[in-house]
Amino acid sequence: MSQNDRLSLPFTNGSIDVADMGATLVLRARPSPAYALFDRQKIFCRQAFYPTYQQLANAGFAMDRPLPDEFTHAIVHITRARDETRALIAKAYTALVPNGVLIVDGDKTDGIESHLKAVKKLLPVTAVLSKSHGKVFWLTKTGTPAALTDWLAAHEPVQITDGYYTRAGVFSADKIDKGSAQLVPFLTGKLKGNGADLGAGWGYLSKQVLAANPAIISLDLIEADRHALDCARLNLSDERAVFHWSDALTHAAKTPLDFVVMNPPFHQSRKADPALGQQFIAAAAKLLKPNGSLYMVANRQLAYEATLEENFRHVERLDQNTQFKCIWARKPKH
Repeated sequence: MSQNDRLSLPFTNGSIDVADMGATLVLRARPSPAYALFDRQKIFCRQAFYPTYQQLANAGFAMDRPLPDEFTHAIVHITRARDETRALIAKAYTALVPNGVLIVDGDKTDGIESHLKAVKKLLPVTAVLSKSHGKVFWLTKTGTPAALTDWLAAHEPVQITDGYYTRAGVFSADKIDKGSAQLVPFLTGKLKGNGADLGAGWGYLSKQVLAANPAIISLDLIEADRHALDCARLNLSDERAVFHWSDALTHAAKTPLDFVVMNPPFHQSRKADPALGQQFIAAAAKLLKPNGSLYMVANRQLAYEATLEENFRHVERLDQNTQFKCIWARKPKH
C-alpha cells in the first residue's frame, strides 16, 4: 500500500461507512486513491497550492464550488507547518454537524504524532491506524473546546517586522528572509520596464523593488501559495503590482519581460531539491526579452551555476557570504 493509500484504510476496513458520507470537506486536498471511494458530487476540495489545485481540477474535481453550511464528514491532510495544520483541524471540526466525523491524515515527518497528541488533549479520538510512515486518525464531533478558537486564529494574517503581513504556513512566516534582504541593495535603481517576481511569497522583495525603482512600469507577483499571495496584497498598495496565483514554472507572461527577480524555493518536502531552483532559472529565462536580466539570491551551497550558464549568456556573482549568494544573469539563450 502506498503512502497515498493510507487515507483509504478506515473506509476499506469498514471503520467508516462510505455510504453514510454526506457533504465532505477536504482541506489541503491532494491526489489520493481514497477519493475514488467517495461520491465526487459530495466532495468539496480546498487547496491553496496552485500546482496541486490544478492537478485536482484536471482530474475532474470542482475545486471552487460554493461550500454548504455544514458537513457530515471532513478530511484534513496535514502540512509541515504546525500552526497551519491546527487551524485546518479546527476549521474542519467546526464545520461538522453534531456527530460528524473528522479524519486527519499525515506523515510522521510532517508531525502527525504531535497533532494526534494535541487533539487527544482536547477531544476523544475514535481510532488510529499506522501505515507508510504515517498515521490516519478520526473522531466524532461531540462539542467544541474553547482551545479550537485559538487554533483557528492561525488562519488570519498577522503583522511581523516593519508591519508586513504573513500567516502560518507561508515561507518565512515569522521574519523577513535574510537572503531576500541581502539581494535588495543590488536592485536599487537598476530596474525599469516590465518585470516579475517569481515565487513572490508575501511580497517583501516586490515591495522593496518597487520602492527603489521608479522606472518600473509593472511588476507581476507570481506565487503558487494563495495564502502568501493574499498577504502580498495586504503588503503592497503600489498600483504597478499585478498579482498572479500561478505556477512559476509554467506561467506565461503576456509579453516578454525586461527583468525577473527571485529567491527561488529549493525544496517541496523537508529534503533540499536543487532541481526546483534550476527549473525556476529556466522558467525565468523563458519569460525575458533577449536583453533581459535575472537577479536572484540562493543558498550558497546550491549548485545553480551550470544551469545559469546553460540559460544565459552572461552570469555574474554580485555578492556571497557564508549563507547566500546574489547573482545577476543577462541575455537569455532563447
